[in-house]
Amino acid sequence: MEKWFGLFNRLVAANGGKMNGKLLVAVIMVALIVVGGFIAFRLLLVDMILELKESR
Repeated sequence: MEKWFGLFNRLVAANGGKMNGKLLVAVIMVALIVVGGFIAFRLLLVDMILELKESR
């Protein structure tokens, strides 16, 4: 968890201590896209495995 705080502090310090609202929204959007992609990948993988088991 400290790794994330360090990353956040570096991000804030790079901007002179002021966090831009657009930057925060962009970081949140990228995180949501990555999590959504991971969930979609897992669902597709589970679906393919179950389909292979049914075909036997």
